[in-house]
Amino acid sequence: MKKVLAFASIALIFAACNSVAKFKPQIEELAKTWDSTTSQVTEFATSVKTEQSNWANAATAMTVAPEAMAKWDDAAKTKYAEIQAAAQGSTTGISGISAELDGFVSSWTEKSNTMKALTDGLAAGKIEGDVAAQIADLTAATTDATSKLGSWKTKFDEVKATADKAQQMFAEFTAAAAAAPATAGKK
Repeated sequence: MKKVLAFASIALIFAACNSVAKFKPQIEELAKTWDSTTSQVTEFATSVKTEQSNWANAATAMTVAPEAMAKWDDAAKTKYAEIQAAAQGSTTGISGISAELDGFVSSWTEKSNTMKALTDGLAAGKIEGDVAAQIADLTAATTDATSKLGSWKTKFDEVKATADKAQQMFAEFTAAAAAAPATAGKK
């Protein structure tokens, strides 16, 4: 009986090692893709947070004191409202992208634990669970991340262009407002 148990144990260990070896190339390739995608997502998330902070400061600087606005005609008030609407749209847009990224990064971090378990299991020679399903799930996650990243970058570029336009409009508006009293005095 002891010989049967010893043989069964050796066969089980061999089967487990054989199973690990079977998935080694897939796990190693997935790990490379995962690390690359993680770097891209992290880099983009950092740039969005930085731009969000910069934009918050710029939007705050695009305000005019109520006393100054009281002296404006209706056309100036309308133009200023247009600029503020563009600024608010940019704030909303970048906040939306940031919120989507935050949710995605949280989910990605959870999936990273599964990826780590696979690579650790590969190194230890023993992987738990349905390895093929884990690999398929993580591969789908990297594909999804790449797709979402492309979409977010497009949205981000659009929001950034709108923000830049709002800043330009504000600069032109304030320059024209500053020049108006000097021109009016020369008549």
